[in-house]
Amino acid sequence: MEKLLIFGGMALVTYFTRYTMIAALGKDMPSLLERWLRYIPPAVLAALIVPAILAPQGRLVVGLSVWGALAGAIVAWRTRSVFWTIISGIVVFWILRMFGL
Repeated sequence: MEKLLIFGGMALVTYFTRYTMIAALGKDMPSLLERWLRYIPPAVLAALIVPAILAPQGRLVVGLSVWGALAGAIVAWRTRSVFWTIISGIVVFWILRMFGL
């Protein structure tokens, strides 16, 4: 029963914090805030991916994953295509791995 109350309380807090932002801003968000909010998903994604690529064991390692990620970043910058970004990173990773680098 205690776990159910904790779960319900967490759900209410989460709902309340999201609802207050929506209710306070309504449909018309200031343009500065809207522009600022567009940068949050890429920043969160980078914060999740970069440590896993550069420090998989808790220390800085420049290995195959770094070169694959770099190739993917360049392709993403040039094409803006998620598909080609993933394919290019995988291809570079596997080619380097095949040659034993």
